[in-house]
Amino acid sequence: MVGEQTKFVNVDVKELEGGHVFNEIAASFQSGNPYITIMLLLGFVACVITFERIIMLQFVYHIDFSKFLSNLRKILSSDDTARAISFCKGVGATSLPHIARRALEASETDPTTVRGVLEEETVDFLPRIESRIGFLMALSTLVMLTGVLGAIDSLWKTFHAVAILDSARKQASLGGEIASALNPAAFGVLLSMLILVGYYISRSMAVRLTERLHHGITVLHNLLVPAEIGGYMPVAMPAAVAASASSAVASDMSEPAAAAAQPVGGANANFDDASVEDIRDEEEII
Repeated sequence: MVGEQTKFVNVDVKELEGGHVFNEIAASFQSGNPYITIMLLLGFVACVITFERIIMLQFVYHIDFSKFLSNLRKILSSDDTARAISFCKGVGATSLPHIARRALEASETDPTTVRGVLEEETVDFLPRIESRIGFLMALSTLVMLTGVLGAIDSLWKTFHAVAILDSARKQASLGGEIASALNPAAFGVLLSMLILVGYYISRSMAVRLTERLHHGITVLHNLLVPAEIGGYMPVAMPAAVAASASSAVASDMSEPAAAAAQPVGGANANFDDASVEDIRDEEEII
């Protein structure tokens, strides 16, 4: 009796192990489930994008920004622009060294264009950091929805098949078919989680690189731009001096106008001719 109970327990354990989700997913893939095949293809594309982004952000675009800026500042302090350009070429052909090299070349030809070159090169490079990272979120959502669609399709077929079976076989068939129908949904959720992990890793690396790049552009702006705008930048006049100067100019302009408006005869021109004639008449009477 005890041996039979032990035998039943072993059989139940083996059945539970055989019904593990990963085993069921593998069985569905071997049986040629089209939804799992589609999700595997989407997962492969997401994996390629993730590794490509990590390699580019960590090993191509990323440099030791602090060391690069410190060495570049030392070289520029000695006014050796040619050496600074060679130094930027030796460090890298993209990211901040490329932007610095273009700005230094502009400072040699036309110093007034340094600010414009910095802005153009920065705007041109920043989209490369975020490139293809947004696809990972879209692929994650697409994988999950594909798994849900596969589960709905399998359940649909299961309920249609159970409807034509006799009552003795319905219970056993319904449980197995429903368990198999959930395999695409489970695989979709699992694969979507893995894609999201790759997305957030790539995204965090891109944000950190963007912040370091903005800091480097600010340092380059402070090193190069003041030298080319200091010669022609207008000096702001204090408010009190500007007010006194404007009032002096206004008074200078008003004096000629007042002189032009005053009659030629001066104060004597205000006398009336009739009053003069009256004075002469009185003298004649006396």
